[in-house]
Amino acid sequence: MKRLEGGWPSGVVAESTLPGQAYIDPVGFQRELERIWFDTWLCVGRVEQVPHAGDFLTRPVGDESVIVLRNRAGGISAFYNVCRHRGTRLCPEDGGTLKGAVIRCPYHGWTYETTHGGLIAAPNVPEGADFDKAGFPLFALRVETWEGFIWINFNPRSVSLSESLGLPATYAFYEKYRVGELKAGAVMEYDVRANWKLLMDNGLECLHCSYVHPELSRCTPPALPRRWLHEELPESAVFKHSGSMELAAGFHTVSLDGTPRRPRFADLIPADARSIYYAWVYPHMMYGFAPDYVFVLTLLPVAVAHTKVWGYWLFDPEAMARPEFDGSDAVEFWDLTNRQDWRACELAQLGNRSRAYRDGGVLVQNEWRVQKFKRYVLDAVQRVTLGGGADGTASAVTPRAGR
Repeated sequence: MKRLEGGWPSGVVAESTLPGQAYIDPVGFQRELERIWFDTWLCVGRVEQVPHAGDFLTRPVGDESVIVLRNRAGGISAFYNVCRHRGTRLCPEDGGTLKGAVIRCPYHGWTYETTHGGLIAAPNVPEGADFDKAGFPLFALRVETWEGFIWINFNPRSVSLSESLGLPATYAFYEKYRVGELKAGAVMEYDVRANWKLLMDNGLECLHCSYVHPELSRCTPPALPRRWLHEELPESAVFKHSGSMELAAGFHTVSLDGTPRRPRFADLIPADARSIYYAWVYPHMMYGFAPDYVFVLTLLPVAVAHTKVWGYWLFDPEAMARPEFDGSDAVEFWDLTNRQDWRACELAQLGNRSRAYRDGGVLVQNEWRVQKFKRYVLDAVQRVTLGGGADGTASAVTPRAGR
């Protein structure tokens, strides 16, 4: 009998899952926000989604909302989506273009510039009042860009994105896909009524693929041999390699029929052209490096049983410029696969609510990637964040004015 997903590393044994309570407890969810989500780098979009001054996206993380925008200086800034006057949410929309490339509160008209978030107008403040606008800029978040993606961090004292990901060593293998040069041919947003950890657990194993993903299993059979890149490349605390899945005979790309519609990436060797490679960035991101496109998923938690997910389909811009370009096969394939996954995760969420599952379940040996992720969550939640107290409230992620 062939081992699904190539088996497992030596020494791995079956172990328990997290208890069911870990997926349904709102108190535990708040602790995860403080100790994981507000203390790590998060991918929130592509730079081409905000091409002009005033173009913006908003992203939720728990009860927080963040504005990510192209500022007037041409760079990218991110701010808490909160007016300094009375706490109003500044931008209730998911995205758009700010009139005049400034942020104007819809409640009382306080207006902020977009590079550093400085307050430039407070129309309801009387002349001569003892009030200094310089003391009330928006609360800024750290922002970096890498490989065409926009990353934010709530913690002003965190290490750089490069140090967090362990670059360049962790990413050396994937440079041949030139992700930073690719462009988004499609972006899709999903609402999933399940805990964020269930989505990560689901993506880190393919034991479910034969039952949940018949199309994916025909394209990349889970019983075929895998290349385990984690044995060849270093990993960081958050950047993880899931290795390759080989294309089935007759398939030349990752799609429903396997028929290539675009040239494959120029720097791939023959073995790469017959595989899709997966990589993860904890706690929220998956890369799928196909021979002729790159598919990326990012997720952000909204509530204990509510997760927002964004899918990005990235293509060579030269291929996209051709009249015959068609990326619909890649979009159709992963949109179908995603919706199958979300249904499975929502069923798991329902089951985790049962008193019968209070103590959780079991992770077998070839769910070893899920085991690693479980330990990441436990280590992070049990760690007291720098500057925080025993209850997990972290002063290190307290909003600060300015950049």
